[in-house]
Amino acid sequence: MLVAIQVPSIILPTAWTLGTETETIADAIEHTSIDISVVVYLQEKSVYISATEVVAAGVPGPLWCWIELSPYDSDTSTAYWAAIGGGGGAIAPFAPTIEIGTGVNGTVHSLILPWTIHSPWARLVIQTPAIVATASWAIQALIGGGQK
Repeated sequence: MLVAIQVPSIILPTAWTLGTETETIADAIEHTSIDISVVVYLQEKSVYISATEVVAAGVPGPLWCWIELSPYDSDTSTAYWAAIGGGGGAIAPFAPTIEIGTGVNGTVHSLILPWTIHSPWARLVIQTPAIVATASWAIQALIGGGQK
């Protein structure tokens, strides 16, 4: 029997099988993680992102990473969008952390997105708004936190 596991990449709702998979980000589309519901029980939460440059020529577009928080599950309720800042709600998405590539193939950038605001649901969103045909980002992400 093949067992699928959720691996470090939480960018899209995909069950990986090996644990070494990455997601390529290079298309100006927002890549949104599955809803992270365990954050309701955690304090001092952080998402750890490993972004590796994949370069044939040039520099990958800037990598934008942010957290969206909501009291509602985005999969089951349109209220999610009304609750986050994009929908005019009280819980605004975090300002993007922006990582700029160096243009050197294989360079690894480590980003940490911490947050302390209490919310039952969170999502990680990653985007590169500038498309570069000859370069991209290979992304993995982990969520971490502690209980008190």
